[in-house]
Amino acid sequence: MKRIVLAAVLACTAQAAMAQDNVSAADPEGVMRAMQEEGYLTKMGLDDVGDPKISSKVLESNFSVFFYGCNNGTQCTSVQFSSGYDLDIPMNAKRINDWNRENRFARAFVDDEGDPFIRMDVVLAGDGNSVGSFSYNLDFWRLLIEDFEDFIDW
Repeated sequence: MKRIVLAAVLACTAQAAMAQDNVSAADPEGVMRAMQEEGYLTKMGLDDVGDPKISSKVLESNFSVFFYGCNNGTQCTSVQFSSGYDLDIPMNAKRINDWNRENRFARAFVDDEGDPFIRMDVVLAGDGNSVGSFSYNLDFWRLLIEDFEDFIDW
């Protein structure tokens, strides 16, 4: 009986340790720490509906990390990386569609003023993703930003 209890305790401890090594949208502070560990400056805030929002910067471009699937600002299940650009000359939807046609993992659109935005969603439900997986997504976002800025002549 002692062996069964000990095995159950060890299994729970291992599972808890694995969860601590993960990045979950249910833990916005943990998402922010993971970004900081990758060298990003971050600031925690709230979006327009009261859900967590992280403000950050890649290269010279500001971006936000919005939390989705939240229950009154907690227990979130996914995040969305988002960056927008205020252009002097509006971009048309046809040009943005060219971007979307060639890029699978991020989507772009223009607002009513012709300013382009780029977004990338990452599911971080339950125990979330490994730190390595989140780090990969964060670096992938950086690369998308670089490509998008070249595309819009930023």
